[in-house]
Amino acid sequence: MSNKEFDLLHALISRPGEIVTREELMRDVWQTTFWTSAKTIDVHLGWVRKKLGDDTRRPTLITTIRGRGLRFETRPPVYAEAQTATS
Repeated sequence: MSNKEFDLLHALISRPGEIVTREELMRDVWQTTFWTSAKTIDVHLGWVRKKLGDDTRRPTLITTIRGRGLRFETRPPVYAEAQTATS
């Protein structure tokens, strides 16, 4: 794992269950207050998920909370399809 991948994972895992905003990640991991690239976080997150064996289409360890940020899960998320199938 690269230094930035480790730093990204650490920033998320140190706040389990909390939503960490992209602005906080840019500040804490990349030490910048501006967006050097809108895809920087997404690319690094994809690499981290792959290395952790987390399914990028249905992640269970790190989930994206649309419009809010990312969250390191304390338990597997329940997907809408799974809720419908068990109802």
